[in-house]
Amino acid sequence: MNTRALRAAFLGLSVLALVGCGSSTSLPRTQAGDPQQQPDFNLLTDIPIPSGATMDNDRSLILGEKDRWTGRVVMKLWKGAAEANQFYQAQMPAFGWEAIMAATSGVSVMAYVRGDRAATVQIESNSMWGSTVSVIVGQRHATQPAPAANYGAYDAPKPAPVEKIRSEPLPARR
Repeated sequence: MNTRALRAAFLGLSVLALVGCGSSTSLPRTQAGDPQQQPDFNLLTDIPIPSGATMDNDRSLILGEKDRWTGRVVMKLWKGAAEANQFYQAQMPAFGWEAIMAATSGVSVMAYVRGDRAATVQIESNSMWGSTVSVIVGQRHATQPAPAANYGAYDAPKPAPVEKIRSEPLPARR
């Protein structure tokens, strides 16, 4: 086969591949500023949403609604990270979430539980203005508490029985 025929065959296959890709079904994307496509924070009734927050649709995944959703909601805030951190520390308990852990640094992370669900809130400063907040909510795994009498106690493993050990001195160095 000559090079001209190879090029023509390659070009034809490339066009077919591109046409096939163009006919695939994709989820509709929300365009910024399109009032008909704005995210509906009202579907999330169990977490606080700061006023003026906008949802990052490319990074959010919400399965379900109201107080039984699971997934991740990512929001852009005009508030700075410190103010957003204070907002979530005050408002998550108001929504029935119990704080179990918090680590504040360049990126702040807080963990909460409520019934059979767990949530993490991650807050980071944006380079120019405001902050980004990610709230991840999911099913909480059952845990078994340690018995009260041994809470914090460490039971070291018992050493294996040792047969008589034979020892000999090492030869002297030369």
